[in-house]
Amino acid sequence: MYQKTLLPLDGSSAAEEAIPYALELRRLSGGTLTLVRVVPHNIAAAELWHIHQRQLEAEAELYLAKVAARLDVTAEHLQYSIISGDVGQSLLTLIHQGPFDVLVMATRDRRDPVRWVLGSVADYLVQRAPIPVLLVRQNEEG
Repeated sequence: MYQKTLLPLDGSSAAEEAIPYALELRRLSGGTLTLVRVVPHNIAAAELWHIHQRQLEAEAELYLAKVAARLDVTAEHLQYSIISGDVGQSLLTLIHQGPFDVLVMATRDRRDPVRWVLGSVADYLVQRAPIPVLLVRQNEEG
C-alpha cells in the first residue's frame, strides 16, 4: 500500500481536483500526505531574482498552509514543502530524494495545441518517475 503520497499543487483549482484522491489514498493506507509547490525560476537579474523569489516562496508557503488547514488530516500525517526550479525536474528530484510511494496529480485538458508541442509536467513525470503516478483528469466544467 502507498504509505507516502506526494501531491504537487500549483495554486490552481484544476490542480486541487487531485486532493480528494490523494486524501483517500492517505486514509486507506494510514500513511502521510506531502503537499508540494514548485516556485519556478523566471527572473534573470540576480538582485531582483532574490527579492521576487522570496516573495513567491512566501506566497507558496501561505497557499499550502491554507490548503493543509482545510484538509481533515492530522499534523502527523500531513507535510508540505516549497521547492524552487524547473517544475518537472524539481519534482523528479524530490521524488528521488524522498521515500515517496505514489505521486498524485491533476492533468489539464490535452486539446490545447500548445500542450501537444511543449508537453506537460504530467507527461514528463509519467515517463521518468520511479514510482506510480495517479493522474486525475480535470473536471470538464472547470
